[in-house]
Amino acid sequence: AAGCLPTPPIEGVDAEADESKARTVLAARAPGELYAKGEVRGFTMRQGGQRIGSSWGRYVGATPSGGHLFETRIELELPSRAPVRSAGELELDARGHVVRGFERSDAAELSFVRDGDVLRFSDGERTDEIAYAPDQVDTAVMAHSAILHAELMLGLHAITTGELGWRLVSLSGRAPIEWSARVLDSTDDGARVRLQTSLGEIVTLEEGRIASIEVLDSQLQITAEPKPVWPSFVIAGPRKLGYALPNDARFGLRELELPGKIGEPALAGELLIPRAQDGPGPAVLFVSATGMEDRHGFAGPPAVDLGSHEITDALANAGLVVLRFDERGRGKSEPGALGFLAQVEDAKRALATLSVQPEVDPDRILVIGHGEGGLRALVLASERVRDVHAVALLGTPGRPYEEILRAQADGQLARLPPETREQARTQQKQMIDDLVGGKRTPPELEPQAQWLREIFAVRPAELVARLKVPLLLAQGGKDFEVDPTADPEALQRAAKRAKVKHELRRYPGLDHLFKPEPQTSSPDRYMVDRRVDPSFIADLVAWALRVSSKR
Repeated sequence: AAGCLPTPPIEGVDAEADESKARTVLAARAPGELYAKGEVRGFTMRQGGQRIGSSWGRYVGATPSGGHLFETRIELELPSRAPVRSAGELELDARGHVVRGFERSDAAELSFVRDGDVLRFSDGERTDEIAYAPDQVDTAVMAHSAILHAELMLGLHAITTGELGWRLVSLSGRAPIEWSARVLDSTDDGARVRLQTSLGEIVTLEEGRIASIEVLDSQLQITAEPKPVWPSFVIAGPRKLGYALPNDARFGLRELELPGKIGEPALAGELLIPRAQDGPGPAVLFVSATGMEDRHGFAGPPAVDLGSHEITDALANAGLVVLRFDERGRGKSEPGALGFLAQVEDAKRALATLSVQPEVDPDRILVIGHGEGGLRALVLASERVRDVHAVALLGTPGRPYEEILRAQADGQLARLPPETREQARTQQKQMIDDLVGGKRTPPELEPQAQWLREIFAVRPAELVARLKVPLLLAQGGKDFEVDPTADPEALQRAAKRAKVKHELRRYPGLDHLFKPEPQTSSPDRYMVDRRVDPSFIADLVAWALRVSSKR
């Protein structure tokens, strides 16, 4: 009930037990009866004996509308990374039903409000609804790792010796589940009660408060702190990213729709048109990395500026027409299946759209791909031989993706404490074996399952071997997403074997985003505001002008 890892259902419980003999162990109470105003509850979370985080909650007090306001703070401790912190608010009415609230971290913010028989969730861009009719279906609410919410759930409901059960609605954006529990044992006066839940938890209540939660299968233990102190950290929420035309811009923008087949999601983008252009000129299609960003290179959550707008702006300022577009479900583009092959089709739509623009010379179109977007660029160049006249690969994988995934896993394992490393290694290997074999996908990777299955079949060296046009390979030396040595060299070997005209440019101090990195690159470092390196941009622009010049 506390955002724990899923575990097998309760075993050995007689579902046909005589409910008529059920007795009340703990009576339900109203929200304002559970805590004193300002009272703080604190919990420590451990897994395998190792501390992994803390969860706090407090009752703020009654609201002007007659409701009751509760706050939460969560701090999760990750190996070799800064703590992940979040904050939440939950307002309940006098009956314990949701009024409104939010869950907020540095990565994202999700607000929710009850509107009739639905809870309406919004992340600031999209709105979703979940049925919420607690008068018709017994319902509780829970945010990830918010132990106070679990305590509220158990305090607002009567605990009886019969089977307990209600619909559990996630306040963190996950799908609702059916939750159930049974009393294992209790003292006659209900001062101490133990429950076993359908999530595999053993919950111990003392005086109606959670004393501990244990999940044996995952070695997770949550214990109440005797004298908790409200944490001092404040969560400002995710930063807001926005694009503005550079002050020195020598180009204008035109909004575009990318025509597609019936049933395909609508895709949007924009054309960057040099103001001094006289007649059709050379053009660039920019293809983003994993397909989870908008036309400007804004991705997340957490909100991160990947910097591609700096690259495309510079290309347009140099006199090239540029098409950049919102990937599926980003910006103004509609959501759709997140598969690699679907993303290839989207890139084909973008290329077809670019080639018919009146400002574009269709015989001088270049495709620049960043990261895995480079693999899509290679597919375009091999399948649209007459439409693509040069390709640039920026930090693109040169080895099969399975090999890269295993190397990334090894890098993560190296940062773990020695006592947990071998167990984690076994789990990582099994997970990747299952992914590659198509057997099982971890829940956290389910949205990317199709994308992973399809990209596992891609062989970058074979795609390079089909090229008939000039190729630029650019690689940052601080890149952690691909190997700064192994991947560009694999691409270069393939180009040499196939006698593809190519250049390899290395940038020792730059990361995967081609931004200067004085430290060790990591996802956390992407959050630090830095600009794309000017010398890299200058080299890329010079190459693009050279290969697109009229012969």
